Amino acid sequence: MQDSSADEPRAKHFASWPILIVSAFKDEVSMVKGKLKKEVIMVDPLEAKRLAAIQMEKFKAKEKFKRQRRIEAINGAWAMIGLTAGLVIEGQTGNSIPSQLAGYWAALISFFIR
Repeated sequence: MQDSSADEPRAKHFASWPILIVSAFKDEVSMVKGKLKKEVIMVDPLEAKRLAAIQMEKFKAKEKFKRQRRIEAINGAWAMIGLTAGLVIEGQTGNSIPSQLAGYWAALISFFIR
């Protein structure tokens, strides 16, 4: 004889499927007289997994785009700081930015060649 309590966790697991599927199909939720009407769409687990993978790809693409924008903004900020520093040094010393870079490059080369 099988213990019915052993099947209970499995039944709870399967009972949670419609809730997960409704949250996966947010487009399928509609309004009826000012109240939300949730339509439960039963999908086999493989189809749900495929749909979740598609949603995850879209999410990852959006996050990648946000990260690239953030990196580009940081890079632009550092470029503005470098240009400002170069202009301040040019004002103090009279050396143009290219001549400053040539001087830094010569100092770096001479440090390693000694």
